[in-house]
Amino acid sequence: MSERKTDKVFLKVNGEDIPLNGFVKEVVANVVNGLVDSLDKIPIDKTRIELIIEMEGNK
Repeated sequence: MSERKTDKVFLKVNGEDIPLNGFVKEVVANVVNGLVDSLDKIPIDKTRIELIIEMEGNK
């Protein structure tokens, strides 16, 4: 059985794992992948995308 690209989508907030359902995994994977694909000099055969967002000044 082949693995879907959304099988390995993870979210951590302040180091805590946040469970995601299949729909959210698919949306996050598609949005981030689409944004990355629009950039220059991205390898076609990408197998891993890491996105880190550090928030400052949030309550």
